[in-house]
Amino acid sequence: MIDTHIHLDARQYDAPGEVIARARAAGVRGIVVPGVSPESNARVLALAAAYPGFVHSALGFHPESCDLNESDLELALAQIHDNRLRICAVGEVGLPWYGGRAAAATPAARDHLAALARAAAGYDLAMILHAPHGAAGPALEIVRSAGVRRAVFHWHKAERRVTSAILDAGYMISLTPETVYRDRDQDLVRFVPLSNLLVESDGPAPHRGPFAGCVTEPWMIARTFEAIALIVGDTPAALRAATTANAIATFRFHPAPHRAIQPPATGLPAICGALNLYPTPSAIERRRGV
Repeated sequence: MIDTHIHLDARQYDAPGEVIARARAAGVRGIVVPGVSPESNARVLALAAAYPGFVHSALGFHPESCDLNESDLELALAQIHDNRLRICAVGEVGLPWYGGRAAAATPAARDHLAALARAAAGYDLAMILHAPHGAAGPALEIVRSAGVRRAVFHWHKAERRVTSAILDAGYMISLTPETVYRDRDQDLVRFVPLSNLLVESDGPAPHRGPFAGCVTEPWMIARTFEAIALIVGDTPAALRAATTANAIATFRFHPAPHRAIQPPATGLPAICGALNLYPTPSAIERRRGV
């Protein structure tokens, strides 16, 4: 298994070695850690150096971060250039939809994404895109126009027409542990071909259902595979193999070989131990636009 999106440099992960040990014990062979700012990018590079073959770094400029400015963008682009041979993607980047920059893709935000897309295309790197809901369509236009060959729409949330266009472009859709308990994500499983599917935890973003009260970690994607298997009628092992191959093709890295490892003494909370596949009341959530 590959967790294709976790912010391991976040403050919630003050013991990354223990997080990685639990991930390995669950069968995770590698994680993609995207940066969100120049400072975050530096921490991500340090993590990749500390855990070679398991942590795969991506360098980014998060569109929702109101404290980032043009100078930060130039610094992030310089980091991407200087480390282009040791990173697996440009990301997390995209267009704003939430928070203070939620004018849904202002001209400046579009220009930022276009510059980052040109860098990804020029260095033949994948992109990891934050483009939820109505931001997905404009983001798709920008990355496709820049000639980006490989892109991941992470924690994807958009209307069916836009999702079809993403798939037609050959880009990837990434699912989170919400697949275990949310019908929107379960519907996406039924729609997206396995050839275009990746799985992520998106830690430290919290999840509900059986994960309520847990710090989000890579081991949770094992539950995601169990949920996908129940939905599509395949085995978790087959799905893990297919999405691992997808991740390798997208990010062009070689994950660490799988080996049986005992989890650390600080094991998983009991509340997180079981799979509960059930839908949330998504009619209410859809009205809220969540």
